[in-house]
Amino acid sequence: MEWLLTDGEGILTFWVLVFGACNVLRGVYCLARDRRARRRVRAMTERGVDPVRAAYLTGDARDAAEAAVFVLAADGFLGVADDGGLRLASPGRMPRDPLLTAFVQGAGGAPGVKVHEIPDHPRFEAFRTLLREREPYAGLSMTTGLSRPLIAAFAALSAFFMGLHVVVTEAPVPFDEDARQAGWLLVCLIVWMALSAVTALWPGDDRRRWPSLDAHCRARVESARAAVPESTRRAVLASKHRPRPAPRPRRTGSRPDGSWVDDVVDSCGGCGGCGGE
Repeated sequence: MEWLLTDGEGILTFWVLVFGACNVLRGVYCLARDRRARRRVRAMTERGVDPVRAAYLTGDARDAAEAAVFVLAADGFLGVADDGGLRLASPGRMPRDPLLTAFVQGAGGAPGVKVHEIPDHPRFEAFRTLLREREPYAGLSMTTGLSRPLIAAFAALSAFFMGLHVVVTEAPVPFDEDARQAGWLLVCLIVWMALSAVTALWPGDDRRRWPSLDAHCRARVESARAAVPESTRRAVLASKHRPRPAPRPRRTGSRPDGSWVDDVVDSCGGCGGCGGE
């Protein structure tokens, strides 16, 4: 124990072990904190997530609307035009799922609607509300809870307190006992950089932490896409993106930036100057 507290190599080892213990404690805390969520994810993947909610879990409302069109078109509730516009294929029929029922009702009140319009269309407010509130599918975009900043702070504090430890004990520089004490500055800097690199091993806070659920959801969405004909699939995928506005026609000879010079030339009639005879 005395070697860990007074020798140069021992002090270096001690603070690296302290940093490792902080990482282990953080990992144990995350495992305990997410135990219930992991059980939910395991149950969901075993039971199966329907394609619409699967698309919403891995994307947004527009992805969910696209999957709903595939499911309803495959079941004969919706028809899809060549331009991606939706229409009721069997008026009066409704699916059993309330979420899909809300979608069919919205499509019935907005004939010709396209997928890219659904996230903002007032007729689909009930569909979007059910999509957000449906349990147990909501709230599964779990994050790591600021693990990277905490581990980076542990790395900086370990290097800092190692320096204070050296000041108190006046321990020799590790691996070179004849070196001057100032060599500890370089040692502390190297230790801080090395320990900070460990933060890359932790998932980022903006990253989904359930790869098994993501893989399951992507497979469910792909199965819904595969259930419709190729022509329907192309039409739906094309209608998912808002069309770009057509560029304004430019006058012959005008500048690309549409500057005020064009107006001056037009007002003068291209006669070589406003004062021309």
